[in-house]
Amino acid sequence: GAETVSAPVLFNLEHITDRVNADGSKRYYFRRRGQPICRLPGEPLSDEFMAVYRRCEAWTAPSVALQEGTFAWVCDQYMNCLAFTSKAEATRAARRRIINSMLKERIDQAHPETFAHEAVKGLKRAHIEVLRDRKADNPNAANERMKILRQIFKFAVSKQWMEVNLARDAENLRTPKGGHETATNEQLAAYFAFHKSGTAHLAMTILKETGVRVSDLRVLGRQHVKNGVLVFKTKKTDMLCELPISAELHAALPRDNMTFLLSELGQPFKSDKAMSARVAKWFRQAGVDDVTAHGVRKWLATKMAENGTTEWQLCASFGWRDPKEARPYVQAASRQKMAREAFAKISNV
Repeated sequence: GAETVSAPVLFNLEHITDRVNADGSKRYYFRRRGQPICRLPGEPLSDEFMAVYRRCEAWTAPSVALQEGTFAWVCDQYMNCLAFTSKAEATRAARRRIINSMLKERIDQAHPETFAHEAVKGLKRAHIEVLRDRKADNPNAANERMKILRQIFKFAVSKQWMEVNLARDAENLRTPKGGHETATNEQLAAYFAFHKSGTAHLAMTILKETGVRVSDLRVLGRQHVKNGVLVFKTKKTDMLCELPISAELHAALPRDNMTFLLSELGQPFKSDKAMSARVAKWFRQAGVDDVTAHGVRKWLATKMAENGTTEWQLCASFGWRDPKEARPYVQAASRQKMAREAFAKISNV
């Protein structure tokens, strides 16, 4: 029968066409450029009709990575190169999630074409700024996209798939100074006053006593306890950490869990993101907003630096490879100490 485009006023849905059968009834199809045609079952707007429609709407081409020269193809090549595969597993997983999110972004919200299908030679600096600005409400996430794009395009330029690194000169968004908010003694006290026991109490005890990253907090268990020391390789940097277990932590650690922290289902948390979100939720339950697990890590690093811990000692404690990561804590503690000494001299005048 004849094929027509259904009137927008009928469904208010995009990409629907229909065909009229001999008996006057209609068949409906989802048709979008670059995507297989799909029959939509049942009557328009019915549950089964909408379920298939939503799947079609969310569809992304599984073979797009095979189309040489597309952004998705270049990203696949990058994720197979040494610059990417040599990174720690946790870093690769996090970057892979960000890359996949960029591939699924529509170039223009009014049209279905995504960045995945775009030829890299057709990309302009404006495209890069679109990917950045889509995360404007979270400047750290926007700048993480930029960091990864610079690496992808640097690799593409080295392979002569692109002439210039489009992301190199695109500016980062301004972020709040200091990054993650550093937790305070008062905030930790409020947390423990609310969470007196259970998984939430245990998680914060581990964080407060060790300062581990969420990626390590999620997987630590009794197999990492050796002669009163917590021994593990960090997921992010693959650095060996050997942290003494304090009396408070020793008393809190469960004796029968292979993984210390278990969800309500009795299973380890499924992802670093899930673990991080849960810690933030526990803080909010205690009336503490805008503090994360990383804020507790910064709190401990600050306390240790104020008590004279050196850059290299902080590196050993926090799994950092480069002392420049520890330097801000040591410098801040040094400035505070010098200020106290300076005012003490004035008071003696």
